[in-house]
Amino acid sequence: MAFGVLEDAKNPMPTGTMFLEAVGNAPNDVNTAENHVVLNPAPSDSPDDPLNFPRLRKELLFATIIFGACLTSAIGPLLVPGFAIIAVDFHVPLSKVALLSGALIMGLGVSSYVCSCMGSIFGRRPIFLVTTVVIIASCCWSAAAKSYNSILASRVFQGLGMGGFYALAGTDSINDVFFVHQRGTRVGLWNLAVIASVNITPIISGYVIVALGWEWSFWLLAIAFGVLLIAVVFLFPETSFDRSQEIARPFSSPSSSTNIDPRESTEKKVTDLQSTPVAETPQLGTSNTQRARWQNILGVQHGAFNSPTRILSALVAPLTLLAHPVVIWSCAMWSVVFTWVIIIGTTASQIYAAPPFSLSTTSVGNLVGIAPLIGSIPGTVLAGWTCDFLSKKLAIRNKGVYEPEFRLWVMVPFVLSFAVGSFGLGVAIENGSSVIVCGVFLAILNFAVGIGCTGIVTYQNDVCKHRAGEAFGLTMLIKSSFAFGLSFVMNDYYTSVGPKRFFCTWSGLTIGVTLLTLPLYVYGKRIRSWTLRRNIHLGLGFGSPRR
Repeated sequence: MAFGVLEDAKNPMPTGTMFLEAVGNAPNDVNTAENHVVLNPAPSDSPDDPLNFPRLRKELLFATIIFGACLTSAIGPLLVPGFAIIAVDFHVPLSKVALLSGALIMGLGVSSYVCSCMGSIFGRRPIFLVTTVVIIASCCWSAAAKSYNSILASRVFQGLGMGGFYALAGTDSINDVFFVHQRGTRVGLWNLAVIASVNITPIISGYVIVALGWEWSFWLLAIAFGVLLIAVVFLFPETSFDRSQEIARPFSSPSSSTNIDPRESTEKKVTDLQSTPVAETPQLGTSNTQRARWQNILGVQHGAFNSPTRILSALVAPLTLLAHPVVIWSCAMWSVVFTWVIIIGTTASQIYAAPPFSLSTTSVGNLVGIAPLIGSIPGTVLAGWTCDFLSKKLAIRNKGVYEPEFRLWVMVPFVLSFAVGSFGLGVAIENGSSVIVCGVFLAILNFAVGIGCTGIVTYQNDVCKHRAGEAFGLTMLIKSSFAFGLSFVMNDYYTSVGPKRFFCTWSGLTIGVTLLTLPLYVYGKRIRSWTLRRNIHLGLGFGSPRR
């Protein structure tokens, strides 16, 4: 048993378990200089392997991911400060204005699912190119809309364009380019970009809506996405790569030989890999140096355009992951945790523009933007760093063996800070406390959301491996369906029960779902072994392609 994670007698090395640290002669001394990281997955000799990209190329690609995540996340809360203005302009009730966010969220869920499936066939780069163009066109449509139905339809198409930088950027693209011990920090920064953008957008859009009108929010966003499109074209190469020749690490304790230099031990493991069968389904793409130049430029060198059955199979295959307990947990957790960002945005004008707060449009944007931003920055950054730090330290203490469940330790500070922030915010609004008090609880709440989202994604990435994008796409679809349903009742429910009961209800639901993390941590390794024995992880049975 490794720190409470129960071992599995049938398979000591299920998917996700790996050697992360080569331990020297003093395996119990976590500070020994002889401990060093084992690169996982093992990079190939090909220069086309994204793991072998030069540092500058990786950082430029990651910067594009961050920029895209910031812009994509800005689309949802763009109209939050101006809900009341839009209701007057189109002569519709506030509940219908909230549906502009609900329709976008539903479109995002569908897009996330489809993009994750298509990315496994056509590669990542074409998905980013197409979805960015869709967003540019739909933002121009929104800016020119003259009726409620027109802007509602444009918001659906905006959601359909958001899937690339949501479903692929934080999962498959990061997994393609970075090693396991680097992913926690990168996922944390991606989460920071998503959550910080959600928080800072109302601040900026509030001033734009008041000074120029809500239409200009969309025009400016379309221009920014034009810049992103240029960045994707020049800085975002294809990252999918065929690892059909890559093999799994055999299970043997790195400390079993007491007088072997750890570097020699690591080299021996890498040599042993060359004679071990494949254990992880590979990503697509090959290092064929004879690819046509135009295919490389457009990033379509991995496309299988003549295989409609493969497309159908790719769209159906992720549904098999609903039999995976970890994916079920991720869907439930992401639904209740990230939806808090939507709850805060959707009810902001209803709460703070009314007495006793009576804030202006710009003040509402400042409150629901600045306070959550202050909380989300340390939450996401610390969560990502902590995930990687704990993974390496616990792997050393576990004789170099890493378990994905080690990342779930961050859910402890999540649930504690979440309880303080969510319950405290409900009580503060109920009592008519000052805006500063509400801002403090908003910051604590978003600090917790940042931690929780990072922990969910990093754990799911390590467990689902090559299917992380599909799993997250499925997670986004279910979360979006959940949030879409809430958009019809959220404002009315708040009016009927009041702030204290409203926030306590959602807080209790979130904490209840989070408690499922405890049995998942204890039995997680056995669950991973069970799903592997039943081919759930491979998605067999629905014609899923063996990529």
